[in-house]
Amino acid sequence: MQFFTMKKVILSLALVAFGWGAAQAQQYQGVVKTNPLGYFAGQFMFGYEHMLSDRMSVQLMPGLVNQSSSQSWTIGTETYSYEQKKSGFIVVPEFRYYVAPDRTGAPHGLYVAALARVLSLTYNLEDTGSWFPYGDLSRVDKRTVLGGGAVLGYQLASSKGFTAEVFAGPQFKSVTFERTYDSPAIGSTEAGDALFEEKFLDFSLSGVDNSGAGLRFGVNIGYAF
Repeated sequence: MQFFTMKKVILSLALVAFGWGAAQAQQYQGVVKTNPLGYFAGQFMFGYEHMLSDRMSVQLMPGLVNQSSSQSWTIGTETYSYEQKKSGFIVVPEFRYYVAPDRTGAPHGLYVAALARVLSLTYNLEDTGSWFPYGDLSRVDKRTVLGGGAVLGYQLASSKGFTAEVFAGPQFKSVTFERTYDSPAIGSTEAGDALFEEKFLDFSLSGVDNSGAGLRFGVNIGYAF
């Protein structure tokens, strides 16, 4: 009788130990992820979130920016056109605190986060159409953004390891901007801008120097392991 009782105790302890080990194995230590919405703006971000505990994590989201656009139109006998290439990089480090993590310790649930943001962009615009009567208005814009903010988000982590999250919150950014025209005949940036606005009627100059407060919003999808 004692033999069978001891056997049951050992079996029970083994099952408990196995169950605890399986639960530990299911705890995710990190998440690789990407921001699919950025693809539409030529911004390709891939990052990693590392769990420090059930409630805290650090995340780094670096990315490259690469996008091209072109436009052409005809006024009278003249055809005007341009090609623009946007390139650069972005880095977003982040610290997160999960308000209500799930029982497995996965990065799942409501969280608040503090973040920094570094963005460096170069806009290379080539004046490919007629130059009459404005001249060659090809130019290069360089834009650097330093900022920070806080977001409130929610991340779902499935039992298979797939994750999806959405976040939003205020941010503040400081922008430095530099513009140079390729042609020395332009004379000055102000003169070039005046001619540029006459020639490229559809070209938006908004967002060149938009320092200050704003809203950060995004979506990430990923895989936890």
